[in-house]
Amino acid sequence: MRKLLAATAALSCALLLASCASPTDPASDDTATTPATETTTEAAPEVTPTVVAVTTTCNTFYSGEYSAERLVTETTPLLATPDDETAAAAIYTTRERLAAVQNFADPELQQNLNGIKAPFEAAVQGETINTSTLQDSLDAFRAQCVEAGYAFAS
Repeated sequence: MRKLLAATAALSCALLLASCASPTDPASDDTATTPATETTTEAAPEVTPTVVAVTTTCNTFYSGEYSAERLVTETTPLLATPDDETAAAAIYTTRERLAAVQNFADPELQQNLNGIKAPFEAAVQGETINTSTLQDSLDAFRAQCVEAGYAFAS
């Protein structure tokens, strides 16, 4: 029985080594039968992010149970204690939600979205947190949404 197991193990190892042999290895028998392959590299197409309508971005920011607006409102007071584990998790979640909204936002909204995201980004990065312009950015973003015709829920 042991001889059979040893022979099986030896055969398995030999097959494994043979399957790992390089086709360019002179010891490999497959060198003569392997056809040469040509490789061409094509430039990858330039990917441009999809930009959604201003009202769509506003809807993403303001609507839903876990809207970015709600997260910002609930998380802003936590910026005073960014080292607290629970606060840090909420701040990180808010920053990620804002980044998700921002990914497809129209370029004209980016400045205000950056202003909204800035204190959360600073907290995540361990930098000095400045919330002095947060409300101005929120107000300006809301004005852009109103100007674009976004209908806020009552």
